Amino acid sequence: MMMATVDAASFDVIVIGGGHAGAEAAWASCNLLREVWLDSGGRAGRVALVTIDPGKTGVMSCNPAIGGLAKGQIVRELDALGGLMPLAADATGIQFRVLNRSKGPAVRGPRCQSDKYAYAREVQRLLGTRENLTVVTGAVEDLVVEGGRCAGVGVRTAEGVVGLRGGAVVLTTGTFMRGLMHTGERTEEGGRVGEKPAVGISASLAGLGFELARLKTGTPPRLKAGTIDFASLERQPGDDEPEAFSDLSAHPLAGEFGLADQAAYGRVAERFPVLEQRDCWITRTSRAVHNVIRANLERAPMYNGQIETAGPRYCPSIEDKVVRFADREAHHVFLEPESLETDEIYCNGISTSLPGDVQERVVRGMPGCERAEILRYGYAVEYDMVPPHQIDATTMTKRLPGLFLAGQINGTSGYEEAAGQGLLAGLNAVRWLRGEDFVRFGREEAYIGVLMDDLVTKIPREPYRMFTSRAEHRLLLRADNAWDRLAGRAHGWGLLDEAHSALYRRREAASLAARRVLASATVDGVGLGQWLRRPDAAEDRVAAVVAAGSGDALAAHGSVLRSLIADERYRGYIERQRREVERLREHETTALPTDLDYATVSGLRTEAALALNRFRPATLGQASRIEGVNPSDLMLVRVRVLRGDQRRAS
Repeated sequence: MMMATVDAASFDVIVIGGGHAGAEAAWASCNLLREVWLDSGGRAGRVALVTIDPGKTGVMSCNPAIGGLAKGQIVRELDALGGLMPLAADATGIQFRVLNRSKGPAVRGPRCQSDKYAYAREVQRLLGTRENLTVVTGAVEDLVVEGGRCAGVGVRTAEGVVGLRGGAVVLTTGTFMRGLMHTGERTEEGGRVGEKPAVGISASLAGLGFELARLKTGTPPRLKAGTIDFASLERQPGDDEPEAFSDLSAHPLAGEFGLADQAAYGRVAERFPVLEQRDCWITRTSRAVHNVIRANLERAPMYNGQIETAGPRYCPSIEDKVVRFADREAHHVFLEPESLETDEIYCNGISTSLPGDVQERVVRGMPGCERAEILRYGYAVEYDMVPPHQIDATTMTKRLPGLFLAGQINGTSGYEEAAGQGLLAGLNAVRWLRGEDFVRFGREEAYIGVLMDDLVTKIPREPYRMFTSRAEHRLLLRADNAWDRLAGRAHGWGLLDEAHSALYRRREAASLAARRVLASATVDGVGLGQWLRRPDAAEDRVAAVVAAGSGDALAAHGSVLRSLIADERYRGYIERQRREVERLREHETTALPTDLDYATVSGLRTEAALALNRFRPATLGQASRIEGVNPSDLMLVRVRVLRGDQRRAS
């Protein structure tokens, strides 16, 4: 990786923004372009990462954690696709837990508490192993359009405005587009504390005809650990046997892939977990705290008219909780360590933009926090976004070919949702350059597919967050089978680097060996598959049988074993979901014309025509999920499309 300020330089892919979406987009692009390809003039493809402050690349702006319910599944998918986030999370996690462990595998979510400073450094270190990546320090002011496509960017640097030419541009602006922060009555321009907003890019997008909107998110206060009485609080430890996000982490056969010799994977391959593990702690608000908040609502930006944009419904501020759930006498608050290097504590559960003096009364009204010192007050931030009906499920904009959008600019919240979009954007940016077919994930293939389909068929009234309940085929989209679902395709696209490719090939052989044992072995006089469906069938005994029968340590390890067990235990339900997927496949694969004016479809309701013309769905399946479109409307559209096909055929 090179650090540079480059004038009139040319790159294959330009990534704007060094957050979680931007880091993943740059990583994926570099991996795809690492080898010489025909149109490159005999060189590896070049990627530029443009960021205002390279030292903030990969920074955790809010919660110092990766994964969770549905989010953990996305991180596992990123691992199967050769992504960056799982590696960084495994190398810097200070607590690992599987949420919903007592429930079925479809809703279990791996999560880790991260050392936020170590995480950002690890992201930067991993990106630094990519020799075809150049980091450019500066703020993007405008987009360059030539021949009806995005052809580069103008960047304001310390030396002035410079131009970068690019074959494709990936825009990942986070909360920085005209960002405005609020703490009580005080406002400050910026996308994050101490960092300036990006103003020019909003004007550039609007000038190109893009519709913009505003959203809001928030963050809680940070406390000084030494001022908290942890002895009086409930301890929340990590799992005794932590599970990694990446199948490359602490693998029993890590040496087989030469991981210890590779700069990108050495730390994780040595041991897992890498860092010292820490506990979290649980406290709560109270009726007295709620009364303090109610008495100061006129000083809360969300309630005095200072902020009029929508915030995240599923990660509400403490003000919202008190108003919306007025009958609740208390809300849990999780005190989470932010780093091994500092004594900062993240107060998960009291995101707020109340004035500082009110935040102090709220914090000190919680058990164990009576003498707590606030190191940084919570705040809300408003920012521009591009309503995602203007992109398709590849992340490329419909209005401007060659421009891809990923992360909060598309109306999502969360590091994991951003990273999933970033990887897809980087992948499709390179495929667009090469003239290859775009990659679109179906709702039955990946949580990333559910995410993208929801974005391009829904009106964003609030920041979008992923849940397992959004995935109708979630038994097919488990955390344990992410490699089975996606790694083969990623390998075929050239997305996997050497280490991931080696593991993919080795893992395929191990999985086949494990399933042969499943078909032939017996336990207690019955077939292993039948025995597995017993409620008392222990995983460690299954592992012993598979290891002995296959002679392969990998076949009885980690996600290979967990996937084998889940597939067998839930075989009937899984087969039922697959039949449902096949039944719906005709709708999902019936393409709709990109130039069809739905107002001309005979009999179609005005509401449906307006919605379809706004979202421009790619398939009949997507059209069925657009708000305002009913089954009768779909029948009329289908008839119109079939008639058009018949006319062209004749």
